[in-house]
Amino acid sequence: MRTLADTDFVTVALHEDLHLVSVTWKPKALSFSDYKYAFEVSLEYQEKGDIPIFNFLSDVRAQTVVSPQYRKWFQEVAVPSAAKFGMKRGAVATDANVFKRYYLNHIMDTTKHFGLALKLFKEPENAFKWFKSCLAEDLAKFQKK
Repeated sequence: MRTLADTDFVTVALHEDLHLVSVTWKPKALSFSDYKYAFEVSLEYQEKGDIPIFNFLSDVRAQTVVSPQYRKWFQEVAVPSAAKFGMKRGAVATDANVFKRYYLNHIMDTTKHFGLALKLFKEPENAFKWFKSCLAEDLAKFQKK
């Protein structure tokens, strides 16, 4: 694992073996620029990095409440960009409280629109297993291009 960014509100990491970028939120209130920063780091690596990124994990278990404005930006900017750059699937590690469920339901609708699979997990390790199970197929398709 290689750290791409580490702040007081988020850690963004590259998991080369899984062709994965992960975002682990910390328990700090987020400004809009904080929220966007985490995804912009991820998208920049996906676009310009040295390996293709097929998978994305957001660990929101410690994340504070997210404004609808932030979610709208994620749906309108981050998700379409990730799909354009080759993202295949995403996962969310969540405790699924009522606020996060509402947020995630909207995100799931958007990812479906762009053909991205999205699954919810209680623990990141289970998401890693899912990503690993898809990796051979992703790499084979990528190499055919």
